[in-house]
Amino acid sequence: METDGPFPYPRDDPELVHALAARCRRASARCSDAADQLTADGQLTAGSWRGTASAACRAELGHAAHLAGRLSVPLHRSALAIARFSEALIRARAAIDRVRAGYEHDLSGGSHDELAGGYHRRYAAILEELQGEARAVRRQLDSLARSVLPDRGVTTGSPADVEALLVRSLPLLALQRSLVSGAAGIPVAGTAAGTVRLWWSLLTGDEQQRIVDTAPASVGNLEGLPAQVRSIANEGVLDDLLAVLQSRCVLDAAARRTLENCLAVRREIDHARQARQPRSRGFVVVQLLVFEPRAFAGDGRAAIAIGNVDSADHVAFLVPGLSSTIRESLPGLVGKAALLGREAERVSSGTTTAAVAWMGYDAPSLLNVAGDGAAETGADLLAADVMAVQASRDVVPHLTVIGNSYGSTTAGIALRDHVTGVDDAVLVGSPGAGVEHVSALHIPAGHVFVGSSSRDPISYVDRFGLDPTHERFGAVRFQAEDVTRNSWRMDLDDHAKYFEPKTESLANIVNIVVGRYAEVGHAAYRHEVPFFPDGINSDPEAHREPTVPTR
Repeated sequence: METDGPFPYPRDDPELVHALAARCRRASARCSDAADQLTADGQLTAGSWRGTASAACRAELGHAAHLAGRLSVPLHRSALAIARFSEALIRARAAIDRVRAGYEHDLSGGSHDELAGGYHRRYAAILEELQGEARAVRRQLDSLARSVLPDRGVTTGSPADVEALLVRSLPLLALQRSLVSGAAGIPVAGTAAGTVRLWWSLLTGDEQQRIVDTAPASVGNLEGLPAQVRSIANEGVLDDLLAVLQSRCVLDAAARRTLENCLAVRREIDHARQARQPRSRGFVVVQLLVFEPRAFAGDGRAAIAIGNVDSADHVAFLVPGLSSTIRESLPGLVGKAALLGREAERVSSGTTTAAVAWMGYDAPSLLNVAGDGAAETGADLLAADVMAVQASRDVVPHLTVIGNSYGSTTAGIALRDHVTGVDDAVLVGSPGAGVEHVSALHIPAGHVFVGSSSRDPISYVDRFGLDPTHERFGAVRFQAEDVTRNSWRMDLDDHAKYFEPKTESLANIVNIVVGRYAEVGHAAYRHEVPFFPDGINSDPEAHREPTVPTR
């Protein structure tokens, strides 16, 4: 911190420098533990193999253990040097305080101006001594860094740079070398997102570009990378695959499905990029976060973000319902995401929103929806994709998961089985969220919202947990009626109106996504009809006249 006046403090904060020393000590301990674990793993794994495989495994893990152990001592010594600099800063600040106090005392006594020169010389001597200490510490840290990475000496002289260099060497030298690396040193699928992010940050810009250009299929779906990097890689795979498939004269059924998936994704991306942002009037950022056109026996898996996931203040995932496929459902889902993003930008003040059309699981049809197996599998994929967004960013955005119809079951199970960091859950037209009460979901209290039209028959099917429109479920029910609803009976058409423009439902979903909770219109809860079989509900919303939001 900088202090005004004739004798300002040095710029470095001793508390922050001390924290760097503590992190170096912890990193030193982690390196030592990693070396021990790698050695033990080498003995255990290699002992279960025979011949050259056993020898190769033992040698590789032994080398990784050596590298990890080699880092422990330099990190410990770096911690001591950085701590010494922190103590020197504290001493310098105390000395400056004494100079300042003496100077102010003499001024109050009417001292002549020439006395100020003596105080400035004392102040300069304090700074010179501190700078000498800093130079000595920098030389020591530079030597330690070169002992680990001879070609990566420290030139900036910043303790933070040295600490970052040494601490980040562990995943680069130990983990990347033998445990998570695939071809060309690229982490394999399933590697922890945090490790992937560290690996990526250690590459130079040229190295990053070369990997995206030469191995896009290996990084496009790699969790932990920036969304824009994944999008560029995935679009490269998309365009290459389109070129190959369209050049063939004859395609079998599987290849035709893959081609149709690719065409649908390409078409939706190109169409979405023609739109303009409401405030800046620049073109909308569109990112292809997930692209697996052959997944799920050809139904495919994709996730398209409308908005910049790397920088948006709010990120929302839209999870679709029954019978959703890339070929048939992606246009509608991307359209909903685009509309949600536009409305969020319109009502929020100075914040940005990215809405992700997540066609990322094998949604069942009406013929095989009896169980929740698809939701269980999809829940794991959803949780991984949501957490990947957080892992790739320094500042975690406000996250919302919106489950529509059977997608609410998938979303509920994901939030039940995983700690995702999601801030808000929105369930619309839900046949159940896989739980009996919101307390089973890893969501802050009061941040599970449910919207169900009184005319939507699917929302009365509590097949996958308690009907979330009931008060005992514990969610906040919001108004979701539509002025075009069927006037007197239930209608499947009303199951498809939750994201229509100028509807109560869309307005309330937007308010939740941007955190305008006070603007959410609450609705009365449903309740069981006395003396009728379980599942027969009375809905007070059926008698309320729907409104058209004015904002």
